[in-house]
This record gives sequence, structure tokens and C-alpha cells, in this order.
Amino acid sequence: MDIAKLYELQKLDVNLEKARRKLAQLQQALGESEELGAARNTVTATEAELHRWHAAQKNAELESQSLAQQIAAKDKELMSGRVSQPKELESLQANIEALRRQRSSVEDSGVEAMAQVETLTAQLAGARQSLQGIEAQWQDGQSALVQEDAKYKRIYAQLKQQREAGAKALPPADLKYYEDLRKRKAGIAVAPLQNGQCGVCHILVPTGVVSAVRSRVGEVVLCPSCGRMLCAG
Repeated sequence: MDIAKLYELQKLDVNLEKARRKLAQLQQALGESEELGAARNTVTATEAELHRWHAAQKNAELESQSLAQQIAAKDKELMSGRVSQPKELESLQANIEALRRQRSSVEDSGVEAMAQVETLTAQLAGARQSLQGIEAQWQDGQSALVQEDAKYKRIYAQLKQQREAGAKALPPADLKYYEDLRKRKAGIAVAPLQNGQCGVCHILVPTGVVSAVRSRVGEVVLCPSCGRMLCAG
């Protein structure tokens, strides 16, 4: 078994996984940021609230006008002299007073709505300005992210091509052994021997094992600690 070739394949697999994770991060970052989404939601909510208070102000104005017309009609009726009975006069006057009280209440609501409209209009202007700034900053960042995404896609494609070529150069039995061990060992099947230590678990390897790795070329020698194939560094 050519452990050196398997170790080269291991390097490609490690770099492929790094590139895959980086691409996943970039894809997530390429979406709308939480800050931008929150800014959009603020503008939308403020617009909706402003629309509601605009409608309330308009309704108050229309209702006030309608009540004013009713009061004017009742006053005209009162002053016409057509109503002479005391009870009818008293009822008419009471009705006029009720209409005036109702109009006063409606006008108070209209004043409140007007104040809310002014406040929300200022808030909306600020929210839109903030959104524009955040959106501009996000767009700048997106441009850089798109370029980085394209770069890592090229890297990933190149690594994948190299990996496929490296895998084809190995005997099927060797490749299967490597893949099976890789699944059991968290994606790392081959460990380099560095200064008498396993390059993955960093445990000092017995001298006999070190000698076996260096002298018995083509044979699988496993790390006594982590069980990965050892490769002469």
C-alpha cells in the first residue's frame, strides 16, 4: 500500500473540507444580514403605523365636518321658531349639546392623530436614512463576498479534480481501506510521523513503530494511540 499517496489524498480531502466550509459560510453571508433585515422591518412597521394614524386623522376630520353640519342644521332649526313646545326645545338643545361634545371629542382625537403623524413622519425619515446607510454598506460587502465566493468555487473545483485524479491512481482496495478508516477517524485516516510523534494525536510513538514506518515501506503501520495510518514525515 502506497501510504505516501494516501497521505497526499488526505491533504486534498482536508483542503476540500476547508473549502466546502468556507463556501457554506460565504453562502450564508451572501444573504441579507440580520441588521439589514431589522432595518427594513423598522421602515415597514413605521410606514404601516403612519398609514394608520393618517387614516385616523382623516376620519376625524371627516367626522368633525359631518358633526359641524349636523350642529349647524340643529341650530338653524332651533332659531327658526318652528319648534315652540318647551319639551321639544329642551330635547333639541340637549341634542345640540351632545353633538358639540361629540365633536369636541372627535377633534381631540384628530389632534392626537396629527401629533402622531408628525412624530412618525420624523421617525420614518430617520429609519429610511438608516436603512440606506446599512444597505449601502451591505452592498459594498456583498461585492467583496461575491468575488471571494467565486474564488473559493474555483479552488474547490480544482481540488475536487485533483482528488478524483489521485483516487483513480490508487488500487481500489487501498482506496476502500482509506475511506473506511477515514469515516471512523473523524475524516483523518493518515497521520504524518513528526519527531517521533503522531502528527494527529501528538502522542510519542514507540521506537519500534517508528522504525517500522521508515523501513517497512508499503505496509500499513497504525498509530498505537489513535489508530490512524502512520506516514513517514
